[in-house]
Amino acid sequence: MLAGILLALIGTADVVRARTGTDAAPRRVLATVVVVLLWIGVAVVAVLGLGLTLGSVAIAIVLAALWIATTTPVRPADTRASATPRPVWWRRSGSWPSVLLAVALAVLLLSTPSADPSGFVVEWQRGSAPGFVAAVPLAAMVGGVGAALFLVDSANVVVAQALPPGLSPDTVGRTVADDGGRRLFGRRPRRDAPAAERAGDDDGTVLLKGGRMIGPIERLLLAGFSLVGAFPVVAALIAAKGIVRFPEIRRETTGYQAEYFLIGSLVSWAMAFAAAGMCWLLAQG
Repeated sequence: MLAGILLALIGTADVVRARTGTDAAPRRVLATVVVVLLWIGVAVVAVLGLGLTLGSVAIAIVLAALWIATTTPVRPADTRASATPRPVWWRRSGSWPSVLLAVALAVLLLSTPSADPSGFVVEWQRGSAPGFVAAVPLAAMVGGVGAALFLVDSANVVVAQALPPGLSPDTVGRTVADDGGRRLFGRRPRRDAPAAERAGDDDGTVLLKGGRMIGPIERLLLAGFSLVGAFPVVAALIAAKGIVRFPEIRRETTGYQAEYFLIGSLVSWAMAFAAAGMCWLLAQG
């Protein structure tokens, strides 16, 4: 159950960070205040509603704070490198925050004592909750909520860490320094595109925003269908993504888009299946 709380803390914080739009001081302060208030709410539910000890919840908060301190949010709109300050060194260290988070989750899943929970959420589930909710173990419900929050925006952070530096979301729209000065994916803004999207014409920048909406939806669908055992639907979703992307990858000549697609998709799918596996393990007790 504590693993689900940790994922919920990280997920709520990254949802807020991804929607601040900038790292300017006023927005950063506002985001910090919102995150603190949300974390207080999660802590109250965990202690008073789920019967977790204050010390265990404090450990989850510390781990979530370490994640926030060592990762950079992936925002819906690309920001040019000239307008984005260079991150501090501990945020440029590759995938180690994701690896440490995976280790922490494994430790929490294996070592959390299975005590009889008590609290207002527990009483609600046992007494007045709908039948389909009461049939699901509480630990699996908490893990599912936490995993869903994590798969929305935090998973984008993990994907960005897994991509090579030249393919990260901060540089994916920059010009490739090759013989023709072609754009990274050979894509040009439409003439009828809004001015904000055509603003990159002078510096060879293309704004790519769709994947950051498709990714969370795809992960949530894959995790949900995996949990209910709809594996043919899972296979169909994966195949459909490849079919839709294939013409675009085939037209691209630099090789970057194929690498971006393969690495991003594999990491994204792995997180979806890992979230589903965690919920299944919690449901088994």
